[in-house]
Amino acid sequence: MKKIYLATPYTGTPEQEEERFQEACDIAGQLIRQGAHVFSPIAHSHPIATRSKLPIDHGFWIDFNRSWLEWADEVYVAKMRGWEQSRGVQWEVLYAREAGKPVKFLEVA
Repeated sequence: MKKIYLATPYTGTPEQEEERFQEACDIAGQLIRQGAHVFSPIAHSHPIATRSKLPIDHGFWIDFNRSWLEWADEVYVAKMRGWEQSRGVQWEVLYAREAGKPVKFLEVA
């Protein structure tokens, strides 16, 4: 079973963050439906961060996300609006490539 880390942009206005959370959930759900084991840092962490009033910045979550990148066999990057400007997505891609993990880019509607 493929273990996939799903990289998506997040940081923005509260409205953008909520929209990006919803879209990350939809994409992760599609991948799970196809039989993949998926970790989406946004889908999994957004509800915890908002409910527990944790910071949402990349610096706070970097060690947490690194452990999931190590777990993953592959990194999928969802080409959502803002993905190319996302500091977090760029870091995730760089980390994956340095670790020798395949990086795939997903076109999203």
